[in-house]
Amino acid sequence: MTAVEPARISRTALPEIVPFEPSWDPEPPIFRFPAEDDEAPESARVLAMAGYSAMLGLTGVGVGLYALVAVLRGAPGWYLPALAMLTMFSVGLAVGAFLSVHQRTLPWILLLAAAPPMLGALLLAVAY
Repeated sequence: MTAVEPARISRTALPEIVPFEPSWDPEPPIFRFPAEDDEAPESARVLAMAGYSAMLGLTGVGVGLYALVAVLRGAPGWYLPALAMLTMFSVGLAVGAFLSVHQRTLPWILLLAAAPPMLGALLLAVAY
């Protein structure tokens, strides 16, 4: 019977495990839910963003109701997916605006960018 001895590994053969610490201060993420220690955004800013988003949302509801009537009347097969894609793109930009509420101008850029897809969905809905 033979016995196998395990190889002895010296301490110097193992690399030291050192936690990586960057030499710069990491910036907080742009799109995030507010943390408890964040200061609250200004009420006027949130109210204006909510009003603009409500306007986009009510336009989306109108587009949806108009699309329902168009589908019942026999709209083409590409109509509903195209309309849904435009509307969801607009909603995604509006959500991104609210997740970046602590930035200075990014929420307004995103909300303004949410209007053209919704306008496209409105024009597409009215066309059929």
